[in-house]
Amino acid sequence: MRERMEQTGVKMCLDIHGDEAIPYNFVAGCEGIPSYDARMADLEDRFKRALLTVTPEFQDEHGYDKDAPGKANLTVGSNWIGERFKCLSYTVEMPFKDHNDHPDPDFGWSPARSQAFGRDMLSAILGVVDGL
Repeated sequence: MRERMEQTGVKMCLDIHGDEAIPYNFVAGCEGIPSYDARMADLEDRFKRALLTVTPEFQDEHGYDKDAPGKANLTVGSNWIGERFKCLSYTVEMPFKDHNDHPDPDFGWSPARSQAFGRDMLSAILGVVDGL
């Protein structure tokens, strides 16, 4: 995969995960990478604003601590990709059990909600594609 990325380049990366502990959907950016700059910050902000606009399933209050400038762990995929390709690169985390802001007492965080959240991601991508 890495060889192919080197051949073609990368304009954007969304590394989708499930978080066992945090009951929210959130993104973790690469603000701690050495080359993080105003363009990357703008892309991250635009992506988050677009996602906040299209779905109540996303929030930007709870998540992982942000890395200090220049202190990102570059063995984390989204950090390495952001640094190597100077692109928008997020780890997207979804809850395993339920979303605390919008709980579903019958089904919790379900495959159907994951699919809907994935569709909503497309709108957020459209919100930043012109800057990629």
